[in-house]
Amino acid sequence: MSSDGATQRPNILILTTDQHNPTCLGYAGHPVVRTPHVDALAASGMVFSRAYVSNPLCSPSRATMLTGLTTRGHRLRMNGVPLRYDVPTITEALRQAGYQTHYSGKPHWRTSHTPQGMPLEEVDPFQFPEARDMWRSGRVRKLPTPYYGCEEVRFVNGHGHGSWGEYAHWLDREHPHEARLFHERVPLEPPSPAAEFYTASYKWALPFELHPMAWTSDRAVEFLDRYGRQRSQAQAKGQAPQPFFLWCSWADPHVPLAPTAPYCYRYHPDDVPPPNCREGEFDALPPHIGRIHARPTKGCDIDPYRNECAAHYYGLIEMIDDSVGAVLAALRANGLEQDTVVIFAADHGEALGDHGMWGKGPYHFDSVIRVPLLMRWPGRMVQGATHEGVVSLLDFAPTVLDLAGVPVPEGPRPPRRVGAAESPPWPGRSLLPLALGQETPSAVPALVEDDQDDLGFRVRTLVTDRYRLTTYSGHDYGELFDLRDDPAEVYNLWDDPGRKRLRDELRLLLLDRIVSTDYALPRRMGIS
Repeated sequence: MSSDGATQRPNILILTTDQHNPTCLGYAGHPVVRTPHVDALAASGMVFSRAYVSNPLCSPSRATMLTGLTTRGHRLRMNGVPLRYDVPTITEALRQAGYQTHYSGKPHWRTSHTPQGMPLEEVDPFQFPEARDMWRSGRVRKLPTPYYGCEEVRFVNGHGHGSWGEYAHWLDREHPHEARLFHERVPLEPPSPAAEFYTASYKWALPFELHPMAWTSDRAVEFLDRYGRQRSQAQAKGQAPQPFFLWCSWADPHVPLAPTAPYCYRYHPDDVPPPNCREGEFDALPPHIGRIHARPTKGCDIDPYRNECAAHYYGLIEMIDDSVGAVLAALRANGLEQDTVVIFAADHGEALGDHGMWGKGPYHFDSVIRVPLLMRWPGRMVQGATHEGVVSLLDFAPTVLDLAGVPVPEGPRPPRRVGAAESPPWPGRSLLPLALGQETPSAVPALVEDDQDDLGFRVRTLVTDRYRLTTYSGHDYGELFDLRDDPAEVYNLWDDPGRKRLRDELRLLLLDRIVSTDYALPRRMGIS
């Protein structure tokens, strides 16, 4: 609350990244990556150092953050599945409660591609408003609003040189001479073979200020400047300003790993620390992990271009950090810092060569399923503290609504509750009491769900304070890691005879977590 009492509910600023390895931040102790702006945010707020995704893929994880539901609850099981328009969202709940709701960047709540095999002219723009071909053909030029409760959306999707949306139209219109650098993927210097090793890795000639990341930041800054003027006008009339919810969503450091100058020169491959791995570790892992990239590896065979790719990845993260700094500077310049809660998070991690793996997928190593999560509310939240217990992105949505004093959207329910012991409407919990220092941490294991139709099985993971258990439907193999004694996850204990009882206990706990997080809505209206 501001000192003059004008703002009764805090503004909420969400800053999210895409495919962000949780170790690659200064405050997280990385020996190379520089992130002074995010580090300052962490120092003035609370860090949740063990935050886990509900799903390690972009769209399902983002849908969970928007809806508060598990993958089973919102039914966006994997990338390529659209989120239903009728699912209640935090943005719509906030809008109904009087918040201005604005989105800048990549939502990815509906599919990035049109239905396979369907002629473009037969595709419904309303059902596929985020799809690349719909934008590049001109059939879509704006998202329909309110879009899942967002009154205004400044849209860009894709990554790096593969981006599309309002950003690409803006670049062609406002910077036609430089647009060639984007469309033709022009490098600053001849790329090494690493350019084709992990999708793409090179030094991009596009100026930073014309990068999709900078465009996303600039649109967020435009909103804050506009809101600052509105706030001043309202206060001059003795009126309380309408609070805002702003979600700034950068599509990096996801591949392609193509930082611009000067960031592409900030890190040398020789400075990249080695990945987590152990010679022969794949012998004790499920067979699909060793086949994932169709290349031979023993787990500790360092990919020849891994360090160069990682150095470019670090450059993208420093670009993000400066983008965070630009948005936070606009928050301060408009006098909004004290009245605004800032949450920094990512949708999922990046393996970055750990165990010979890249990206995200049907392997639930720590670098893939754990994400950065921190929040700051000046003068209210604990400052400079780290919560080391397990939390989940299932907790993101209830925390946001708790901050705003807005109830979870439950839909129709009778005036008098039918069941005295009905389940909570959402499977997550608000982290606000922890951040305010009002609650003692309690152990709640994290559940990670991952459907893989192309592999023919489903993956379910349970993370406790000490262990990570991963099971594969239809198979008797799995993974069990002791995260206290083996934080690098290189010794799979699944088949260890001495851990059979522990494995079975964790499997029962996983089953309980699946059941307890199942969808609890709609509410019972009466007794038949």
